[in-house]
Amino acid sequence: MQSYVRALRWSLPALLMALLIPAVAHGQDADAMIASAVSAGPGSVSDDARVLDWSMNELRAGTNGWTCLPDDVKAPGNAPWCVNGPWLNFLHALMNGEEPSYTEVGVAYMLQGDSPICNTEPAATEESCGEDDWVTGLGAHIMMLMPDLSSLEGITADHMNGGHWVMWPGTPYAHLMIPIDSR
Repeated sequence: MQSYVRALRWSLPALLMALLIPAVAHGQDADAMIASAVSAGPGSVSDDARVLDWSMNELRAGTNGWTCLPDDVKAPGNAPWCVNGPWLNFLHALMNGEEPSYTEVGVAYMLQGDSPICNTEPAATEESCGEDDWVTGLGAHIMMLMPDLSSLEGITADHMNGGHWVMWPGTPYAHLMIPIDSR
């Protein structure tokens, strides 16, 4: 496991720079980033959520324990997020090539959809990902983290199965994808 995390340290920064570059760097103002971020979740979550940019700078304080992040306007698709605490832990670990340390169930909303991404390897690019594993056209969905990754065993990793699936199986970043929109 440690060798896997060490290997990711070298490849994840390049991927994350491409996908998660702060929108501020692209000339998007704070109001636009906040509007983008809160569109990721239902109003019951996003109305009172804290809003961060992808450099983790606070754009708006929150009161309900949720955090929303805006779409990266330079990446394909529209992919803002609203996440709870375990997902913030997950994102921090992913961006820093570390193993996540969350201990509670994590929930993330991506009601605007997602950017294209590899289903099997967190650091893979379209060129290095198997053709059948490159996820595109994913609409609204919810993602769940399970503190005990063994609870994901036996759930398909087939993202075209018509229902939920495990993304990044067999890695410390495995999580359950639950589509809302048909694909």
